[in-house]
Amino acid sequence: MLRSGDGRMTRIGLRQDSLMDGNTESTKTPVHKDYKSRPGALNWFFRKSRDGWKRKYQDLKATVKAYTNRIADLTKSREQWRKKAEQASARLAALEAETAELRAQIAASEDKKKRTKEAAR
Repeated sequence: MLRSGDGRMTRIGLRQDSLMDGNTESTKTPVHKDYKSRPGALNWFFRKSRDGWKRKYQDLKATVKAYTNRIADLTKSREQWRKKAEQASARLAALEAETAELRAQIAASEDKKKRTKEAAR
């Protein structure tokens, strides 16, 4: 703010006639007229309120990030278990096929033994 030649306060870059009515009563930030409390008390209250919602927001943000990480971990783990289950299922199918083949071979060899015994009689 600069003082003009006639004593009015002017802002740099603004024309004098575009300013308010030229009152030079105070250079402090005006307090809203509806507030009846002291500016210091209002400052304390508003700062406390702001700090409260900031803290609440930061806590919620941290919680969301933790849940996001947890979801990513669970998704990755579930995918690993799914792969293991598919591999185990494939191995089980292969082993069952091998077992069926071996049982068929045993049955064939037992049939062969019976035939040789019957033929020998």
